[in-house]
Formats: sequence, structure tokens, C-alpha cells
Amino acid sequence: MDTYVEHMVKKETTGKDQAVRFFGIFLVVLSAVAAIVLMVPVILLGTVMLGVLYRYVIYPLTDIEYEYLYCDRQLTVSKIMAKEKRKDLETFELEKVELLTPANSYRLADVNNRELKVTDYWSLSTAEGHVPYAMIYEGNRKILLDLPTDFVKIIQNNAPRKVFTD
Repeated sequence: MDTYVEHMVKKETTGKDQAVRFFGIFLVVLSAVAAIVLMVPVILLGTVMLGVLYRYVIYPLTDIEYEYLYCDRQLTVSKIMAKEKRKDLETFELEKVELLTPANSYRLADVNNRELKVTDYWSLSTAEGHVPYAMIYEGNRKILLDLPTDFVKIIQNNAPRKVFTD
């Protein structure tokens, strides 16, 4: 019997994201005022293009949710931008996972000395006691995931020697 679990988490909005949004809106409003005051059709066209750029490019890049899906011994990570666009980022095979444990676990002491490529799929949540899970994949990658403990326990049922909740 296959196990199916999914979890979705919204990525925290950083100061950089807020600055990019503010600057984008500021440019659109500034060009709209210039188009109205100067009555130049080219500026009006530029305002429309800036508005479309903000709506379909800038805003989706600053409003992100991660979806974690575990099914058939595979963990799939997807990114949902502005609750509209979905992009499957990666699929991880449970057989290739070396270790899945909280990022502050003592079990990572052996792998912290290795040269690992780090991939971050964490929500950046600063809630008290909230720690991402670190997954060592294929021996050369460290992936940070924002998984709840009950989600991890379901994965642990399929790979008890690789997955830990400390």
C-alpha cells in the first residue's frame, strides 16, 4: 500500500521581498502620474507594460509557497508562486536519501565536514522552536525542508534507519 501525504507552507516575506514590491509599485505609480501629467502615449504604454511586469513577474517571485508531497517512496517539492503558477522543483527518491533529520541535530556532525551543495526549500519561519529538516541526498547535497514532525514520521516508517525526528 502506497502512502500519500502532502504539506504546504508559505515562505516568509523578507525585507528584500517587501523592498522589491514597494519599488515595483512606486515605478508603476510614478509612470502613471507622468503619463497623466505629460499626456504622452509612449509613457502610458510604458506604464501598462510596467504594470504587467509587476503583476506577472515581480509579485509572483516575492509570494512563494512550498508544497511537499510524499507518495510511492518519493518526496516531491513544488513551488507555487502567487497562488497561481506551480513549478515542480525536484523529486527525491527515498533510496538515495542518506539522512533526514532536524538541521540542528547531532547526527549531522559527520556530514558537516563534507563539501555539500546546499539547496534551500525552507519557509524561513522564525517561530519559536521551528527548525528545518536537513536531508543529505546522494552523499553530495544538503536540502533544507520545512516539514512537520508527523510528515517526517510517515517517511520514517518507510526508512527507519535514514530518517530521524530527534
